[in-house]
Amino acid sequence: MKKITRMLIFSAVAVFLTSLWDKGFIVSSNVAVFLKAAILVTATYYFIAPLCKLILLPLNILTLGLISLAVYSLIFFFLGHYFSLVDIRAWTFHGGTFLGLTLGKMAISQLANIFLSSLSISFIINLMEHIV
Repeated sequence: MKKITRMLIFSAVAVFLTSLWDKGFIVSSNVAVFLKAAILVTATYYFIAPLCKLILLPLNILTLGLISLAVYSLIFFFLGHYFSLVDIRAWTFHGGTFLGLTLGKMAISQLANIFLSSLSISFIINLMEHIV
């Protein structure tokens, strides 16, 4: 029970943090919708994704983990498309500076944003698992 609760909290934090910086990743401010999205992300990242990793292990080894990103993105696309809890759309990044690195203004398509969102959520969840 403790592990499932921790998974749900990590997923909720990851969804919230991704929606803060990614303006094309929109989650409703309704608490019930947000919790449903967090539960679906939890189910995806902790139950469905490991099964896909196991099945696609040889391809994952050959591509150095890029298949995992593709699987996460595909699962995330289906979550957004069929459950309508998360809206992932194209957006324009207006640029910024971080640690001396300057990024200019760029348009991010919906497909690129799906990959970016899944990468962000996966990174945040994995980071929190290693910290705790």
